[in-house]
Amino acid sequence: MDIKNLNLNVPSGRTEAPKAQDKSGTPNNGSTVTNSPADDKVTLTGILGQVRELEQKAEKVNVDNGDRIAALKASIQDGSYRINAERIAEKLIQSEVLFSNV
Repeated sequence: MDIKNLNLNVPSGRTEAPKAQDKSGTPNNGSTVTNSPADDKVTLTGILGQVRELEQKAEKVNVDNGDRIAALKASIQDGSYRINAERIAEKLIQSEVLFSNV
């Protein structure tokens, strides 16, 4: 889908405010409502709780890859490091499968 010209039919500024509704749910055609930033509200669902929980778990994980990194650097320096193309291809396929299911 080409989105370059998606906003061609949208006016640059709103000259008409949305019609308000009274408490009964019927439109109030006699007045206009302007929304101020103080009236805007955002409600976050359970996803926020999940994100916070994951952040707390991630902070507790202690990952020390120093020895592994040193070994990899040494094997690259001395020329003994070999790339396993099949393993890389398998991991790429696994990643694609995971992302396609989202």
